This record gives sequence, structure tokens and C-alpha cells, in this order.
Amino acid sequence: MADFPFSFSNRFQLLGDLNSENKIYQTKQNLERSGKTILDLTNSNPTKLGLEFPPGALSHILSRLDLSQYDPLAEGLESTRATIVSEYTNRGIQSKTSDLILTASTSEAYSYIFKLFTNPGDEVLTPNPGYPLFSFLIGLENLKEVHYPLKEDPETGKWIYSAETIANCVSTKTKLIVLVSPANPTGSRTTASFWKEWEALEVKIPILLDEVFVGYEFSGQPHEIPDSPNFPLLICNGFSKMLALPQLKLGWILNQSPKLYRSEIQKNLGFIADTYLSVNSPVQLAAPELIPWKFMIQNRIQTRIMRNFAECIFFSEENPIIKKKSAVEAGWYFLFELDLEKKDEDLVAEILLETKVFLHPGSWYGFSHNRCILVVSLISEEETLRKGLEALQSYLK
Repeated sequence: MADFPFSFSNRFQLLGDLNSENKIYQTKQNLERSGKTILDLTNSNPTKLGLEFPPGALSHILSRLDLSQYDPLAEGLESTRATIVSEYTNRGIQSKTSDLILTASTSEAYSYIFKLFTNPGDEVLTPNPGYPLFSFLIGLENLKEVHYPLKEDPETGKWIYSAETIANCVSTKTKLIVLVSPANPTGSRTTASFWKEWEALEVKIPILLDEVFVGYEFSGQPHEIPDSPNFPLLICNGFSKMLALPQLKLGWILNQSPKLYRSEIQKNLGFIADTYLSVNSPVQLAAPELIPWKFMIQNRIQTRIMRNFAECIFFSEENPIIKKKSAVEAGWYFLFELDLEKKDEDLVAEILLETKVFLHPGSWYGFSHNRCILVVSLISEEETLRKGLEALQSYLK
């Protein structure tokens, strides 16, 4: 290791060993370099899977913008925020443009909220199983991630938010609780019954509610946002999943906190946003014309999801080595649990080498290493998924 005449932030130590290469990804890259075709069943980038925003419409919308002026508003353009507020109104959620802060992404929204409520060394609660990105977002703020477990229903196999379980994980250092609804990759949701139980506990710690997968629910109880929460509540969403536009980089924070706290929270969020002014003008100006495409985009993605979901269910039923059907009811992912006494990472590596099919091991998302769970993207191209499952079936025989 080089001997530098300076030091790096200790944030990087919180992120683990950044120099070690992931062996599974390394194997995949080596196979690709040797000319092998990989059936990637993990891709969740809609722009690479034939689910992108219609290019002609996007070009037309962007070509009509007047980009000669720049109006640097910390909260974001009023017209953009008004369009987003209308979307919430259509969902029965009352809000005002003054309750919104635009960000360049939901990841940036997280960083704003971390800056708002935490100091270095504080704890942030996140769901487990959950999304691996959280540990990096939290570590880069010099914070400590503490997992709270999702509750698995032994009869249905569903992964459920338990208000009591989350509350039991709160410590004196807990400054923020992250909820994702629908969750990645379990499809767990914050239902009306969950919020009723949570509010009864009188926990006043702020909650960050990430709803980027809202609109992709196909069964079970719906995702809910409380009407009048008795705790600080900040809701994050954006164009990445809503419009299949991760490249346009627009997210937001909706402040649904009680009136007692709302104005002070909004003032401080506005100060953070004004410091960075990270949201570009073109996407803000285009937003009123982009958002009406939401239903077409989401319907097309939902159609892909449901076809692939049916394919995965059929595959599960035809293979006795798979313990049970996936209980996922929302989101973009499907879970296979295999009746094997083998580490999921070892199994994924074997499958990749022998069949050239790429899957994600469940342990990457926080599932127990004692369980052999594989994660598949439900927005995979249908032919790729079909061929991948055929190859996997041959391997499992």
C-alpha cells in the first residue's frame, strides 16, 4: 500500500474493504471477456431492458425547453413541485408545494435527511432483509447502520413490518428510522394496520419513508401513508422507477410531519438544498410534461412483471427442490428458496460457471446465510428469463 503524506476520511473504514473484488462479479467479468454470453437475471435498469421512456417523446419534450434562463430556487421550481403535489392529491394525500424539496435523486434525498437529523456516530435503523446501498449512504455520513428484522409470516412466507420489533431496536443513539414501501427485495409494505400500531407506540423518532416502488403492487394490502402522523415523516420518491428515467436524476422529499415540526424541518432542508443546488433546470422544466406518461410507463412495466412472475411461479412448482412459492406481492424482484445445505454465494458461483446464468444470492440483501435464497429481477427481458430458468432447471435436476 502506498504511503500517502495525507489521510483519507475514516468514512471509508465504515464501508468495509473497498479494495477486495467481489468474486462472483469477477467470475462474471472473466466469462464475458472470454466471449461467453451471460444470461443476467439480476438487471433492474429499465433503460437496458426495453422498458425505457419512449425516446421520441423524450427528445420532443426536451427539445421544446427554453434553457437560456436559470432560476436557482433551493426548493425547486414552483411549477415542478405543483405537478408532483397534484400526483399526491390524486392518491388522496394532501400536501402543498411548500412541503416539497427537489433533489437530484432519492440517494441525495437520503443524504439531506441524514444531515438534517444526525451527527457522526448516531444510529440509523434500516430493514433487514433490505437494500445493500443503505450501508454506503449511511457510512459516508459517518453514521452507524443498525438493522431491524422484518417479520416472516410462517404460514404465508411474507416479510412484514412489525411496529413492535422496530420499536424494540430503538436506542438512545437512534436518530432516524428508514422504511421502504414497497421494499426491495421483499415487497414488504407500510400498511394501514402497521401505521395504526406504530402511532400507538408514541415513538417520535423521525421516519424516512422510501416509496420509489409505489405503483408496482400486484396483490395483498396496499402501501399507505398516514394522514396525520404524530411523528416527523419525510417521504422520498423520484423519476427513476416512476417513469423509468434514472438518467434524468430527479427525486424529492415530501414533508408530511406534524405542523408543530413541519416549518422548522422545511426551513433546514431548504438550507441544505440551497447549499448544493444540485437539481438541473432541464428536468425541472420538463417534469410537467413527463409525469403524465406515468400510467403508460408503469402499465408496461407491470405487464412485464406479471408475465415474469407467472413464469417464476410455474418454475417453482415444477422444481421440488424449491421450498415454496415466493410470497413477494410488490416491487421488481422474485425470491427462490432452495432446499439445499449450501451457501447461496457458492451456489450462485457454481450456477454461473456451469450454466452462464447470473443470479444474486439472498445474503447480499441480508437474508440468513443459513438459507439458500436466490434473487431474480422481475423486469428481466422475458426471453432472457425463460432461457435462464430453463438452464437453471437443467442444473437443478
